[in-house]
This record gives sequence, C-alpha cells and structure tokens, in this order.
Amino acid sequence: MAHTIPTPREPEYWSREALVAEERRVFEICNGCRLCWNLCPSFPKLFDAVDALDTSPPIVVGDKPAVEVDALGNHAAATEHFHAAAPRADILGQADALSQIPMSVHQDVVDLCYQCKLCDPICPYVPPHEFGVDFPRLMLRHKAIDAKEHGVKLQDRVLGDPDLVGKLGTMVPLIANAGATVRINRVAMEMVAGIHRDRQLPTFANETFLEWFGKRHPTPPKPEEIEGRKVVLFYTCSVQWNEPQVGRAAVEVLEHNGITVFAPSFRCCGMPALDGGDVPRATDWARHNVAILDRYVKAGCEIVSPGPTCSYMMKHEWKDYLGTDEAEAVSKKSFDLMEYLFNLRKQKLLKEDFTTDVGSIGYHLPCHLKVQKIGFRSRDIMKKLPGADVTLVDKCSCMDGTWGMKTEYYELSKKGAKPLLDALVAKKPDTLSSDCLIAKLQIEENTGQKVIHPIEVMWKAYGGTATTPVAPGSAVVPAPPEEAS
Repeated sequence: MAHTIPTPREPEYWSREALVAEERRVFEICNGCRLCWNLCPSFPKLFDAVDALDTSPPIVVGDKPAVEVDALGNHAAATEHFHAAAPRADILGQADALSQIPMSVHQDVVDLCYQCKLCDPICPYVPPHEFGVDFPRLMLRHKAIDAKEHGVKLQDRVLGDPDLVGKLGTMVPLIANAGATVRINRVAMEMVAGIHRDRQLPTFANETFLEWFGKRHPTPPKPEEIEGRKVVLFYTCSVQWNEPQVGRAAVEVLEHNGITVFAPSFRCCGMPALDGGDVPRATDWARHNVAILDRYVKAGCEIVSPGPTCSYMMKHEWKDYLGTDEAEAVSKKSFDLMEYLFNLRKQKLLKEDFTTDVGSIGYHLPCHLKVQKIGFRSRDIMKKLPGADVTLVDKCSCMDGTWGMKTEYYELSKKGAKPLLDALVAKKPDTLSSDCLIAKLQIEENTGQKVIHPIEVMWKAYGGTATTPVAPGSAVVPAPPEEAS
C-alpha cells in the first residue's frame, strides 16, 4: 500500500508527533539510498549524523575510501558505495540509527534545505512509488509547524513578503536604492532582519511593470471578447517591483507574435512565505490568484510566467495547498514563458523575423525549471536566434530567494554557487542569462557582470521593440484589487 502524504488541509499535517515519525521514515530511506549526497547541505548533515553513530568498519571500493568530502562538506562517495548501502540501512549497522538522531539534527537538516527541489526528479521513491518520499515538502511541513507553534520570525516576515517590500521601495526608489549601498544601513538591516550586509539586493524600479502596462493598454476589453491566442502574464514580484524590463520584453515578444496579453493585478505566488513556514499567508495569496486566473482560464486563456518558481507553484503547489477544482484548472493551463514560446515554435507559429545578432551567451539553468521536467526550452529558443552561441550551465545558484539572503547561510550560499559562477564565465560570453531573477543577484554579485532574462535576449533579436502595431484592446490594464476579492 502506497504511503499517503498529508496536505496542510488535514489535521495530521500539523501534528508534531506525526512529523517526527515521518521525518524518521524518510530519513531512513534517504540514508539507505544516498543518491542525493551532492545536491544540498541537508543530506550531508543527515548522513554525517548517522555515520557518527555507525560502529561497523568503513567500506572501501578497491583501494579507495568509500567517502570523501568536497568543499561544501558533501559526501563524494563512489557509485559502488551507493549500491552497497541501499536499500537496507542495516548493511552498515545503522538499522536503529535514525531513532538515535537528536532533534537538533532534524532541525539542522530542515534549515539547510534551500528548496532547490532537485532531489525530486532524482529520487526513485517519489509518488506514486509506494514509499511516497517528498523531501522538499517534508522540510516545508517542519517549517510550517515551527511557525505555527512559535510564530513566523521577523527575518522570514520581511523576506517572505516581496510585495510589501516592493511597494515601500518603489514609493521612493532613489532613496531606497541609495540606502541599500550605505554600509551603516546594511549593518542595521543585518542586525534587525538578518539579511547579510554584503548580499546584493534587488533595485527598485522608477516605474513598476503594471504602471508601464497600464499606459500601453489603457482600454481594457473583457477576455471573453477576444478571439485567437490569448495569455495571462503572471509577471512575478521581481518583475513588478525590480525588473519591469523583463515584463516589457515578454509583452512585446508575445504581442509581436499575435498573442493578446492580459496582466491583472496579482499577489505573490507564495513561495517566499512558505520558506518561512507561513502557510496561511501563502495559501491566502494562492487563493486570491486562482480566483483571478480562473476567470481567464474559463475565457480560453493560457497562463505564462517568466519566473521559474512562480510557474512551478502554479503547476504543482497551488492545487495541493488549496485542493480546489479551480486550482487544478489553473495548473493545467500554466506554462513557463519560454516553454510556451517553444511550443509555439514547434507548431510553426513563432515569428522568426529577427533583425539582430545576440552573440555568445552563458545560460544558467534554474533549478525550478529543471524540476518541471520540460526540457531546456530557454536554451533551445536562444540557440535559434541569429549569431547565437549558447553554453548551458546546469548548476545551482544556492539562493532560494530567501535562503541565500540570510546572514547565517550567506557564505555557504556563495561557496555552493562557485561551480556555477566558474562555469558561466569560463568562455567569456558576451551575455550572461538566467530565467531566475534571484539567481541573477548571486551571479551579478560574484562575477560583476550583468545578467538578463532569456526573453530579453529574444526581445533584442527582434530589434528591441514590438515591430508591429498593437491593435486597440489587444491587452488589458490591471484589474482593480477588489474585483478579485
């Protein structure tokens, strides 16, 4: 009988006793497999704790030790060792080890998980396997119970509400951006909110994306009145408050290809709140967004997002946290932006009237795109642009939006990102690109080079602006917040 994973809508989810039992069950399976030894610091922390209790002789493969340690403290164990260790923990004399692990180790494993979710596509035991292992969601469950019992930390409240921070920052962008570079301000921010003083922060835009979009399309039609291809752009918090040029590029590329674009007013996708255990707030935001999107889905629209985390949330998380037919319908109609454009190209519906060479590109593949199992669509599209020479780098930025910002994980985040940073600049490309606007901060801070979204690369290839006139009423201005309440 397959193991059932509870959702936040069930009482069992919130039981500390049930949580500890589930962690021990999952940790035992992970310990017996160890396939994820090199993905994040959580797994080495767990395996080291188990091995410290092990009294059996060390395993060797030929004349080589079975376990070495890399710069992050990860186990660089031989493949033969993984096969020898799985699937029974008692092969290493560790049958009772998980019951001996103190809860402090459980907490460390949770804190070191930065929700890259890369263990999901690698794990052989994820649902529908009868073992039903979902390590990332188990970590989020632990954080949710901690937050319910002890409250959401101030650090997580600040990092978990990008819309509030964005609204405040864009009210006085010059002051906010200048203040973020003043050392005394950054030290104070570190002391109060736990955001490392050296971490590059997003800059606030003088004009938000929705302000730009509202000027471009001042006359809103109803989505039911529009014929042909039409999409809702879930533009993301980063695009709204910090990187509106990404949204502009998305709108102009889509409209150039004859697609009507809608951009109603959304709230955050909820992932930053989940990172801090704030399930009620994340669920409220998801419910708000689904209520808006459901109207457009019913009118025949598809949903696209330039943010890998947001598209992942829409496809996979909202339906489980909400458990509604509307969330399920939204999930089925949601696409990563470049995935959507790639599908158009496959149908021979994507215009290829490019005018500008894009040159060599070092492209970072974000983890939250990889776990969607859709292929490397941003790379595939950029390879077809004039003059393109694209190098894909499949390495994690170790940011997770909030995790890499925190003082306690800043150095570990930088160390974990070094393979990505080295590979991106190895060929000295003309352009660095990533779909993830949070990974962008890590890359820019440590390379000194500007990073742009793949849609900006595509927009540049089209000439940097929409080359066909936009028909009146081809897109809508933001819906008033009360419309979706």
